[in-house]
Amino acid sequence: MWSQFAIPSAAAALLLGCGAGTAPPDVSDPSPPAEAPDLTLHQVAFARLSDGRVVARGTARELAYHRTAGGRLDGQTAVAALYPEQGTGYAMFGETLVTAPRVEGDLGGRRGTASGGVNFRAARGDHGTTERLLWDGPLDRLSGDRPVEAEGPGYRVRSQGFSARAGGSDVTLTGGVVGTLQPKSSDEHPIPNAPSTNRKSRTAKRKPAEPR
Repeated sequence: MWSQFAIPSAAAALLLGCGAGTAPPDVSDPSPPAEAPDLTLHQVAFARLSDGRVVARGTARELAYHRTAGGRLDGQTAVAALYPEQGTGYAMFGETLVTAPRVEGDLGGRRGTASGGVNFRAARGDHGTTERLLWDGPLDRLSGDRPVEAEGPGYRVRSQGFSARAGGSDVTLTGGVVGTLQPKSSDEHPIPNAPSTNRKSRTAKRKPAEPR
């Protein structure tokens, strides 16, 4: 089901694009660190490269860095775009834009979260929203433990969460799934080598009368 790929695609755009990594396995939103950050940057632009190719880029209104516990990043008002590579499961979506009010990343543990109301929109027309997205780098997993709504060409789906491999495979919508599928009309798929229905009428030929 193509709708299942839209959600992890959006998560990858924001979390992998920011270079973060999933939030701790608690059920409450993680609170910001109490200590003052070691470095704070404003109006930050970032990009992620893979084999010399830009696969994601974005901006954050504010980015704070904490050196404690192996390094931690806290971003505010983050916007990221994913440019999927041809031949991958994400390629069919085209450029995917994701926004989140808060992004937090544990650099040492390669875990992170985007929260506060995460929205995504793909060039193909897919779009959706959820309260929180999680990434667990060591397990190569993306997940969400809050209600998810997504809509795109031919589908509309709502679930209480999801779990997937970061690459977009092995996707599971969890907690009860409600949705609709709109199969394409048969008119869009003509039968190959179908016989033509436009046939010219044949006029019977009469033999000329023989002379008497």
